[in-house]
Amino acid sequence: MCYSFIIAIDFGTAYSGYAFSITSRKEETDPYVKYWGEEVGLETPKAPTCILFDKHEEFVSFGYVAKETYLSKKGQEARDLYFFNCFKMKITRNLKIKAANGKEMTALKVFTEALRFLKDDALKHIAINTEGKEFTASDFTWVLTVPAIWDHSAKQFMREAATQAGIVPKGNSDQLVIALEPEAASVFCKRLPSDGFIAENRGEDKLDQSPGTQYIIVDCGGGTIDITVHEVLERGALKELHKASGNDNGGQNVDRKFKEFLREIFCDGVWEEYQKKYPSEVQRMMNDFTGFKKKDKDFEITCSLNLGTVAQKKQDIERFLEKVQGVSWNEGSIRICKQKLRSFFEESLWGITKSTCLCRPLYSAGFETRLLGGGLIERTNVSSSGFSVNSSV
Repeated sequence: MCYSFIIAIDFGTAYSGYAFSITSRKEETDPYVKYWGEEVGLETPKAPTCILFDKHEEFVSFGYVAKETYLSKKGQEARDLYFFNCFKMKITRNLKIKAANGKEMTALKVFTEALRFLKDDALKHIAINTEGKEFTASDFTWVLTVPAIWDHSAKQFMREAATQAGIVPKGNSDQLVIALEPEAASVFCKRLPSDGFIAENRGEDKLDQSPGTQYIIVDCGGGTIDITVHEVLERGALKELHKASGNDNGGQNVDRKFKEFLREIFCDGVWEEYQKKYPSEVQRMMNDFTGFKKKDKDFEITCSLNLGTVAQKKQDIERFLEKVQGVSWNEGSIRICKQKLRSFFEESLWGITKSTCLCRPLYSAGFETRLLGGGLIERTNVSSSGFSVNSSV
């Protein structure tokens, strides 16, 4: 490809972002990462993969702005909107996907508008950082990451969404590179400084300067656990030892377990009614849980007045908690013990261990290096689970 400039989009289940390089292909790539969250007092390399549409199915906002806008809505106003959060694994060409309030929209439109926003934001951001020089999408080679477990039809869906979003012209597929997430992570890891890597024990500066090193990249994301196995060759080249693989036991599986637990507590249709009538409150509850997942201790979820009102139709809210293990009532809050929190991670941890063992090249007795990456490893329950790891990135 003859294009000199690159924009790479990491379209994740939980978080998304992009990096760009406007150096010539003849020069060493100097990527720049866009940071997000200024409007909510944060500075993060990715934004939540959330998108908001109005009642007419017109795009409103993406990321932190979409989340904050939706969480501020109540009652009918929230029920009129289309808010999609962590929708990446709901990919389907013809069918519709459900928003937080149960309303539906075609999957292709949701993905297309999300990619269109990231494309437009990238071009605007580059213009700001190049003294107003104007670029168009066709000036760049675009890289779009996808899970290793996705089949050809899922990858083709993303190509179609990228085309409709104006990222690449129809019929000019050379400008769009579909990259497997664990392979992108592997290329990144091999160029990192030696601190925390096996390379430091060999007197080398970087992993790509340690020929003979074999390692597994375990990319623990929001939707999938993606794994690839590589060996470092001379001059930093990589040899694939096992085809990229994985499973769908990412961070959203943990969230799903938490929701199932809430449904178990508020049985007899109470949780279903609450979720239907007050979708933005449920989203706020899940947003709070995202923070609690990072801590290995008891936590409390505030019980809203509306949840209490819905529950009261059946019985006092305290009665719902009496027969469920790992939970108690504490002056208006639902207290969940850390043992129960850990149980939400069990299936994902087992999936990581099983998939990694299947990928390990049995013919290499010296194979010891595992590198964990992705948002899920930020959770204490994963990084301290006993999974044998040399480094986390």
